[in-house]
Amino acid sequence: MTSRIIRLTVGQLSLTFGMFWLVMSLTVAVDRHVFAGAAVAGGGLVLLLWRRIRLPVRPVVTGSVVFGVAGTVVGLVVRTVSTGGMFGWSESRGWPFGWLSRGGLADTPDGAHRRAMAGGWGTDLARLAADVTVWAYAGLVLICLLGLVVRAQKAHRTPERAE
Repeated sequence: MTSRIIRLTVGQLSLTFGMFWLVMSLTVAVDRHVFAGAAVAGGGLVLLLWRRIRLPVRPVVTGSVVFGVAGTVVGLVVRTVSTGGMFGWSESRGWPFGWLSRGGLADTPDGAHRRAMAGGWGTDLARLAADVTVWAYAGLVLICLLGLVVRAQKAHRTPERAE
């Protein structure tokens, strides 16, 4: 009973937050914001409809965790570099959130770049947690959709008995 209440609460909060995120990203349609909002809203919907979906819990949860970690690691390929001020240079990695970053300030652009390289990488744990969560929600949605498609194909192939 307690796990059902937690699932429903997390599902409703996720659906609400994801839909709010999607609505807010309509003004500036950045692909990372649309992806994150859709993944969180979709994951919340899956959690709310879990009893109707009737998929095995362990494979879905395992797949979601693997998808969350794999998506976060693959997201490191995305690199964002920005310069600004008098003079600043910053680089971040991660998608949809840049959680690995380095930066530097100096009197010249080259000096700022050198300081950033010398300073090394820093990890933003809040963005890392958000990144893993969004990817896990995306995995949850994809695994459930795949499970429902496979179930529908099996039902379609099984001949019905005529009585």
